[in-house]
Amino acid sequence: MEAMIDAGVHMGFSRDTATTLVHQTLLGSTLYAIETGEHPAILRNSVTSPAGTTASAIYELENGRFRTVIKDAIWACYRRSLEMGGHNSNIGPGRVATAQHLQQQQPFTTPLPTTASAAATAKSTPNADGHHPVEAPCGEMNDGNGK
Repeated sequence: MEAMIDAGVHMGFSRDTATTLVHQTLLGSTLYAIETGEHPAILRNSVTSPAGTTASAIYELENGRFRTVIKDAIWACYRRSLEMGGHNSNIGPGRVATAQHLQQQQPFTTPLPTTASAAATAKSTPNADGHHPVEAPCGEMNDGNGK
């Protein structure tokens, strides 16, 4: 977000205007994603015109390995949280953790709820350590037809 604001200032917008534009852009795209429930790739494709502004921006992001940098940062954050909790953090891309090691580790000890009412209760009830349970990810790529 900060880099987007700085780019706006570099383009000639005041810092206040650039900040407002960035906030509204991120808020609008986030609300749209939540409201539609569509996979981010479908949303991206629906707003990307051939040789358009979004296509140009995506090209630069991919050329700069933005996706890889974001994934690596998330893995680094996760590994550090494991270390801080006294767990082995040798997992993830480029790491050597085995399936047996991952089964033994179990950093999240709260079982996932099996019913809708249990899920609703679990979302509002923190674990013994004061954290809310982590939800299992639902389907990956989905085109809206279950595929």
